[in-house]
Amino acid sequence: MPSWSQVLMNFDRNLDHEEIDEFIEHLEVSTRRRLKSLEQEYNTLTEDQFEDPRDLPSYQDHLSEQSIATEAARDLGGQLSIVALYKKVEGKTAKIVKKRLPSSSGKNLSYFKQLCEALPFDIKAVNSFAAFNELRLLNNSIKHGGQVSQELASGFPNWTAGAEIESVGDAYSRLLPGVKAYVFDFVTKVYAHGKP
Repeated sequence: MPSWSQVLMNFDRNLDHEEIDEFIEHLEVSTRRRLKSLEQEYNTLTEDQFEDPRDLPSYQDHLSEQSIATEAARDLGGQLSIVALYKKVEGKTAKIVKKRLPSSSGKNLSYFKQLCEALPFDIKAVNSFAAFNELRLLNNSIKHGGQVSQELASGFPNWTAGAEIESVGDAYSRLLPGVKAYVFDFVTKVYAHGKP
């Protein structure tokens, strides 16, 4: 039978992200349905439907603008999923570190530098650190202006410095497995180095 400490560690090593996944799924279904509806309406418009046939192009423009707004909502949802995932990792990290490493007392662990200083191991040696670090830098870029930071672009060449952050839904699904592996190993290392 596992010890209570082992049970706690197993619990702490898991990253709960189901509500983020559900949010993304609902948003995707909703935006897809909305875009399909707008496209169908656009494609079936005829001049006969308008009192003045010259109003058709204006209404088509209106429908196009609605499609653009729906795509923007989808992009915003993708950004929110990145911020939510990082917030979960950040919260779990702070909780575990404060609970298991008394030397972290007084440090603001939401600052990466202070987190690194509080750890008795090199955070870059944690499995899948790259996925966590990309998530962290992407989160920072989203929160501080919505443009790709130089640090994000330098560390991860699939991002271009200064570019607008959009269509990051694929980044969430790409990063999630690595971030989960990072949390698992990070917690394991904290437990190994921390108080019983």
